[in-house]
Amino acid sequence: MNLWLRSWTAAGIAVLALTSIPEIYAIVQPSGVANADVCVSVGRRVSVSGCTNVADTVNAYAPPPAYYAPLPQDFPPPPPPP
Repeated sequence: MNLWLRSWTAAGIAVLALTSIPEIYAIVQPSGVANADVCVSVGRRVSVSGCTNVADTVNAYAPPPAYYAPLPQDFPPPPPPP
């Protein structure tokens, strides 16, 4: 194999590997679980990095759903049976 073909083959394998990782994660991750992880890395000479779950941080300050105003498409609950 010449260098040109080898580099294109390596690039194709890398692209296929990187596109399959989210698909595998979608299969392994159960549905209905919400994660809002944010990871940040800063600095050129001094590296500072960290991860946080945004959902846990916002959850402490967000009111429960019962406190929200009803939306126009929300219908009132049916009356109780007699």
